Amino acid sequence: MMCTRRMAVFLLGLFTLMINSTIIKAQDVMPEEASLTPKELVAFYFDRWKNEGASFFDLLEEDAEWIVAGRSPVSGTYHGKADFMENAVKPILAQLATPLRPELVSLTADGQFVWLHFNASATTVNGQSYKNTYVWKMQLKNGKIIAGVAFLDTYELAVLMNKTKKEVTMDNTMQESGKYIGMWVTENGHIRHELLPGNRYDEARGSRKSAYQGIYKVTGNHIDYVDDTGFSADGEFIDERTLHHGGYIFYKVEE
Repeated sequence: MMCTRRMAVFLLGLFTLMINSTIIKAQDVMPEEASLTPKELVAFYFDRWKNEGASFFDLLEEDAEWIVAGRSPVSGTYHGKADFMENAVKPILAQLATPLRPELVSLTADGQFVWLHFNASATTVNGQSYKNTYVWKMQLKNGKIIAGVAFLDTYELAVLMNKTKKEVTMDNTMQESGKYIGMWVTENGHIRHELLPGNRYDEARGSRKSAYQGIYKVTGNHIDYVDDTGFSADGEFIDERTLHHGGYIFYKVEE
């Protein structure tokens, strides 16, 4: 009986030691978040994201307001974490074949905001390389992000969302757009819109040569544009000689 009691005490002590050890290790990995400053908290979650430990957006408050600046397919204001994750994050991740890998550039904080500057890269679902630079301006309260604004290269994002999403190759695009390649002008000649081989366009306005430049894609009689500044637009070919775009009617110049 004594041996059995001693064995029970030994096992209980061993179990307690194992539990305490697990708690200590967990504390080493996850510090007491209440004791961290907003800057330290952002640094901790960014490091976990970088090392594939968790999503950085675990730090978002459920009713957080997040703004994606600029002009891109996902630019706008999102009300709540669920709205942002479903309508901004999820569509972007759907275009990536590998996780987005972040690299810290700088992290600063003032009395109200934390500023996170980082680069990130991934491989898209069609094997292309996606790279972007981000600056996130975040406001934290009670250990959560309650508001944020994301600044980034919206041109790169627009290319990712418009070209990768449609999963087209250059050959397919050229086959569809070949008959439309050439110079298109408005009736008064003020706007001269040239669709170039290689899916680039160059638009002159009045005396301004190359006023706008960017990429385009033709699907049937529909054309999508992404300007080099990140602006996106579209148009419709009424026939092989008439194009409606941006509120104007363009006519193809006869060669």
